[in-house]
Amino acid sequence: MNLDHNQHQSKPAGNKKKRVNGIAVFFVFIVAIIIITYQPAVTKIYCTEEIISSGTDVIMLAAWWCPYCYQARKYLQKNNVSYCEYDIENSETGKNLYEKVNGQGVPVLLIGDYQLNGFDEKSIEIALSQSHKK
Repeated sequence: MNLDHNQHQSKPAGNKKKRVNGIAVFFVFIVAIIIITYQPAVTKIYCTEEIISSGTDVIMLAAWWCPYCYQARKYLQKNNVSYCEYDIENSETGKNLYEKVNGQGVPVLLIGDYQLNGFDEKSIEIALSQSHKK
């Protein structure tokens, strides 16, 4: 009987090891998600009367939470394209302009006479080259 009693008291050594391994896997998973989703800050250039009057190549209608707006900002800044943006949720001018152009989704890029819905590098390049010809 003593053998049975001692066998019930001892805990398998593998349980503690499995728990530590599980925590390590969870920690690595969290770090991987942070690394994969990390996006360096990109400056938002909001439209002001001064910026608009100086002439910008692009007016962007955007939202703070929009990943495509982030990509557009990053692209425009990287390529030294003069632009400014209106937040369609927090700017009355942005809301009104978005309604006026019948915006469907964000970003909406206004380049000369062109309106681009969404972010596409090639479309931006074409619209910029066409608007500079005029």
